[in-house]
Amino acid sequence: MFDTLRPYITKDEPFGPIDSVDIDPKDTEVMNRLFERHNWIYKNLHQRPSIIMGRKGAGKTYYLRTVFFDKQYDFYTEIRTAHLLGHISSVIQGMTKDAVFPETLSELWETILWTCVLSEIRKHSLLSSKKLDIVNTYLEKVGVNENDTVDDVLWKLANLFDEVLNSNPRDGVSEILRRFDRVTFDDARSAVVESLQSSKKSFVILMDSLDDFRLDIDSVSHSLQGLLKFVGSMNKPRDVVDVRFCLPSELFRRIIKISSNPNKDFRRALKLQWTASELVLIGAQRLMYYLALYYPEFLRGMSQPDLTKRADALMLFSKVLPEKITNQAGFQEETMSYILRHTQLLPRHFLMLLNSIFKGSGSGRNPFPISEERIISGVRKVEEFIVSEIFVAFKLIHPTAELTCKRCLPELEHKFSVGELHQVFTRYGKAVFGGEGMFEFQRMLIEIGALGRGIRGKETDVYIKGNFEYTVAHELTISHDDQLCIHPLFSGIFSNGGRKDRPVYPYGSVLDDEDYRDKFE
Repeated sequence: MFDTLRPYITKDEPFGPIDSVDIDPKDTEVMNRLFERHNWIYKNLHQRPSIIMGRKGAGKTYYLRTVFFDKQYDFYTEIRTAHLLGHISSVIQGMTKDAVFPETLSELWETILWTCVLSEIRKHSLLSSKKLDIVNTYLEKVGVNENDTVDDVLWKLANLFDEVLNSNPRDGVSEILRRFDRVTFDDARSAVVESLQSSKKSFVILMDSLDDFRLDIDSVSHSLQGLLKFVGSMNKPRDVVDVRFCLPSELFRRIIKISSNPNKDFRRALKLQWTASELVLIGAQRLMYYLALYYPEFLRGMSQPDLTKRADALMLFSKVLPEKITNQAGFQEETMSYILRHTQLLPRHFLMLLNSIFKGSGSGRNPFPISEERIISGVRKVEEFIVSEIFVAFKLIHPTAELTCKRCLPELEHKFSVGELHQVFTRYGKAVFGGEGMFEFQRMLIEIGALGRGIRGKETDVYIKGNFEYTVAHELTISHDDQLCIHPLFSGIFSNGGRKDRPVYPYGSVLDDEDYRDKFE
């Protein structure tokens, strides 16, 4: 029944790949089976967001690729964002700053991306012969052939850019737009729109995120500004051609400053933020596949759980995990809460931890429940990889984050005052941080999720409760009287191992915590 999943759900990766790019795009059945739909994000995806924002590991690429199997759109084309952004940035680089207008750059993005749409749509039996002739006339003018792939189209347009830059670098964008011939372009676009409308079909342009947007380069920032303006104008209620563009949340505050009109550019943006309950549903779905493939005897006699419900998902986990464990500091915790608090509520973090815990779980017929030692060891093995990935994601805006954490976090207990943090900054952080002062140092640690603010009235003799910025809709503000705490991922790597501090529970990592997204305005 689940044999198509066997190449992906293995004994080395019991919960499957942590990155959707590891799944062959042709394996749409696999992508469909591994995709969990019972969450707030998927419901909001059907509102047709033009921008999908999320941290590294939030699932941006997976949500981009749902069009492969969920039938929301009839046609699509995938654009390699890095290549196109680089080409347009090259055009801008040769121009004077005064000649670069967001409106002009938006028109350039519009023309290029629509050219890709036209090239793709004519390969399908959608257009009448008359409308097909109109589209072909335009594409022939810009040198696009019938069998060209979208990459071929973009390379041909890049050659056009180079030709213009060599002859007229100071007025590059305007000259390129002139070469496209706006009249025939508008005719071709109208022909496609009318055909999609009359057939009640739709098209989407997919643009994945970049690992490094190089926002420190002016020409890249200008290029992105034009793209944001174009994307913000798309996905209106009556549109039949949409765009789905991914952006990293780690760079959001930098990107918002680049935007020429944030209210318009981001009015149809969807931010990927998860709750502990939603992560448990993802994990339970994949656990069921793993058990069905490799331990079918274990499932026999067990009533079929409804894995769209949290109670059933937790029941399935209770069959393979102990109810409680004793952590390294000697405190007893619920097993699922222990695992979840070592994430920043991201699917990739949770799946990495589960893969590590269940990897090589045993060759017997019933190797469950997993031992406490395996669970603690499994978390320890991957938390350093998770933290390293966080540093990479923030490297553009916080290049000294890793070194600063190495120097400063071992000097702090799990809970501490703002004054104690200031002392650590003065003695250890100032020399390596490289920023302007204490406020920027504190802001960096909060932004990467290393530090949170203690929640008054929620602390007990057993644990510390903290708010972290990844569960708020804005900057997490700190007053001088606030108590701060270190996230378990970072304390596990950088804290003094001799201390027996109470564990920190980030708000949202306990299953009974309220959905923090309900508090967003």
